[in-house]
Amino acid sequence: MTENAFKVCYVVAYRDPDYVRTRTLRAAILRVVNCELIDATSQKRGLLRYIDSAWKTLKARIHDHPDIYILGFRGHEIFWLIRLITIGKPLIFDEFMSPTDALLSEGKAGNVGRIAGAITYPLEWLCLRLSSRCLTDTMLHKEFIARRFGVPKSRIDVVYVGASDVGVAPPTPVDGEKPLSVLFYGTFLPLHGVDVILRACQIVADKPIEFHLIGGKGKSLTEFRKLLDELAPGNVEHHAWVDFSELQKNIIPHADLCLGGPFGGTPQARRVITGKTFQFLAQGKPTVVGRIDEPTGFVDRQNCLLVNQADPESLGAAIEWAFENRHRLSDIGKSGRKLFEERYSNEALARQLEPALRAVL
Repeated sequence: MTENAFKVCYVVAYRDPDYVRTRTLRAAILRVVNCELIDATSQKRGLLRYIDSAWKTLKARIHDHPDIYILGFRGHEIFWLIRLITIGKPLIFDEFMSPTDALLSEGKAGNVGRIAGAITYPLEWLCLRLSSRCLTDTMLHKEFIARRFGVPKSRIDVVYVGASDVGVAPPTPVDGEKPLSVLFYGTFLPLHGVDVILRACQIVADKPIEFHLIGGKGKSLTEFRKLLDELAPGNVEHHAWVDFSELQKNIIPHADLCLGGPFGGTPQARRVITGKTFQFLAQGKPTVVGRIDEPTGFVDRQNCLLVNQADPESLGAAIEWAFENRHRLSDIGKSGRKLFEERYSNEALARQLEPALRAVL
């Protein structure tokens, strides 16, 4: 180890050990100069994942002596145990998602969720205040965390989500005889605005455009199916959830246009860039993005198509423009890929993360 080298232990006990935030933060740590990664991500399921991740963290502290610990998404569930194990060492907390905000502002779990949100607030406040620094995914979330939880902005660092880069998908050939293929995938959360997408589908139903909507679960899926039956646009195919690697390798490359969103217009939707947006940009696909008040680098009809959130007419108009200007979509996809490389690639994320690491050494 060189004089300036240091070790970072990355701790994750989330139910999906390959979640995009976990993958990209891990990749960013690996790209920081003179930084050694000690990975305490649990591959277990159920309650065992908490025990496993804590045990890995304890072993790392005893045998590897990390200089810094990062508690990744969703660290709220295991914060107190990890803070006890890492006491005396810097602990950086990834506030990628606020459970309190999801319960109070996004309507998660309805009235029961609002009661739970009042309970989780002081616990989340303590997680943030007892951490050495906090990470989040946009400047807007940084402002929100500082305002809602009273965390000084100087202790909050922005590291964008990024994407698993599997290479640029081959450009979709321009074929005026073939319907325009439009892709969206997700869990159909309120911030995604699947209702907005369905109403936009109805607006362009007279055009040869095919929509492939993948995913959904629970109450959101039930509501989606109800609205789909009600609107009956006739140009929508809904597919059950598919493996993420299948999306990356076979489904995204064959889409003419990808819907990144968010389109929902909820408080959270107005603060985020979705993971799917980054994934589409990484693969060089022309992407429709919901506007947020963030210096994202997105330029309408140059490296993406920008639309107003909670506005089916705006989304429908963008899709219709894409249909009428298919010859421009390949160039928009290439420009989107260039933006991704400059601002949101793993190398770019490493540049965003390094100051936070240096600050606590």
